[in-house]
Amino acid sequence: MSRLTDAIKLSTRPVAIYRTDSIPADASVPSAHCSIPSLLMKCARTGVKCAADKEHVYCHGALSGFGFGGIPDKERSACNLSVLPEGSDSKHGGKAHFMCPDIARMQLDGIKDYGDGNDAIVFQDLGEAMAEGRDIEVVVFIADPTRISALALLAGFDKKTPGAAMIAPYGHACQQVYAIPRAEGESDDPHAVLGMTDLYARRFIDHDKFTFSVPYKLYLRMEQNVDRSFLGKDSWPDTLGKCI
Repeated sequence: MSRLTDAIKLSTRPVAIYRTDSIPADASVPSAHCSIPSLLMKCARTGVKCAADKEHVYCHGALSGFGFGGIPDKERSACNLSVLPEGSDSKHGGKAHFMCPDIARMQLDGIKDYGDGNDAIVFQDLGEAMAEGRDIEVVVFIADPTRISALALLAGFDKKTPGAAMIAPYGHACQQVYAIPRAEGESDDPHAVLGMTDLYARRFIDHDKFTFSVPYKLYLRMEQNVDRSFLGKDSWPDTLGKCI
């Protein structure tokens, strides 16, 4: 365990996400529609390495969220997420997450697409991935609001620009876990990403948990700052105990 996970007494494993040419032979491969439980949640809860390629991703959102080229039909997705105009005979739509397809499309267009569908994505215990020298892109924590609060505070500990250290953008759960934090890693001022606000995917996570995803370079900064931040103070264990 890292100094950070020890300090916040994390009950699940932090998960490293990286890409490989193909699915590793020792990885568990998903078979269900939603990839979140069989990739992220399984790895975080059990430590089992999990991986998928485009052939083993069964949700169109995950084609964007997990870097396999993007949602194939964003117009259809935008309609599906929206209130449809009165009298519409479209078979797609009605979720009413957005007032209209134009607003939904604007949100979808803000999420960067990666990949061409010719590789694999791997979810592995962070410590194991680091020990193996993997080219880690994103680190994901699954935690309750108290620990999320601590992680968000630590993410801003050495932030030299104004504004929030953690953002909560719209997205499918897989986009909040990988595509959005990966894009943050391309910035000189990366943000942590609060995830699992996707109401469909919330059925696969404990009711009091969210994801906290960071580009790897931000994770390394956070790890280095543990001892000199509030987490290194003698009072922290008592503060954590009172909060939980």
